[in-house]
Amino acid sequence: MPRKPTLLARQAREGLLELVRKLPKDTCLPALGELAGSFQLHPSTIFRLLRDMATEGLVWQSPGGKFFAVSSQRNALREAPICFIGREMWQWSRLYQEMLEGISEVCSANGSPLILLSSRGLVSQQTASAAPEFASPRAQAAELSKLAGALPRGIAGIIFDHVWCDKALGKIRWPGGQRVQLLHGTGKHADVIAPDYADGAAMAATYIREKKFREIALIIPFQGDPAIDAAVVALREALAPFSPGEIPYAELASDAERFNEITRASQLIICPEDNIAETLAESLRALSATRKPILFGTQGTGVLHAPSVRLRIDFRRLGRAAASRILHGTESAPARPLMIHSGESAP
Repeated sequence: MPRKPTLLARQAREGLLELVRKLPKDTCLPALGELAGSFQLHPSTIFRLLRDMATEGLVWQSPGGKFFAVSSQRNALREAPICFIGREMWQWSRLYQEMLEGISEVCSANGSPLILLSSRGLVSQQTASAAPEFASPRAQAAELSKLAGALPRGIAGIIFDHVWCDKALGKIRWPGGQRVQLLHGTGKHADVIAPDYADGAAMAATYIREKKFREIALIIPFQGDPAIDAAVVALREALAPFSPGEIPYAELASDAERFNEITRASQLIICPEDNIAETLAESLRALSATRKPILFGTQGTGVLHAPSVRLRIDFRRLGRAAASRILHGTESAPARPLMIHSGESAP
């Protein structure tokens, strides 16, 4: 389980970012030992912080091991644009807003325009907690064919919404440049930058084991979203030893008595989609019962504040990693979640 950064480490990161902003062009950061002395941390901690910043596209490391501001990197992709092809802007969840902010940060540091091409019919959803509808593979292919024709020449690469399917992506002759898919994908037509779903599920299993929960309900939000489906698969595998009951959210949304039944029978309710988890949290707050189950949200968007336990994922960093992969060829590990506790009731 990843540890929370110490106060000194957080302060050092801010200090390093300030140093990078003030660096003269083509000037490297001071040696690790000097930086370690300045920030009162071990050189290995400073190195880890700098490597994390390199993964996020905030600095780059030369073959000689020295770290420079991204603006000093000389390569053919300097100022070349990145294109994001996805859903319409008004449909962006907080998760996509954060990822696009991260992409924009790296593009800005590189002098690269960020071009947004949107598909009106890719995703359709009435409310944040309603089951979304996704365009069929055939409709996706037709839409991508039109959008591909709008791509400018000389782009550094393309970032795809996770909903685009392989069947559609494979029908288009894409221009040169790196292709990346956010949140989920097979890797067949684009590199994948995604959270570590298995790691998040393992955290949930560890929490169950430590707290000795016996009655566990796994809420299935909806089907068809590749990222949510992947999270559900990971949770099923990690939680198999605990034999959780699986309940489709539609059952709870349409039947108040069913919701009351589940809350009476469960010590822990796990939900892999945060908008639905927030809806469940509101319903739990309204219950008059003294014994309420703990709600565990695993999607990690930060939308969820009410439950006692939740995962948080730095999706802004994930966006930076996607843009850095295209512009700087930076490899990055899957984004690991952080577990947040906020006062728990007894099982």
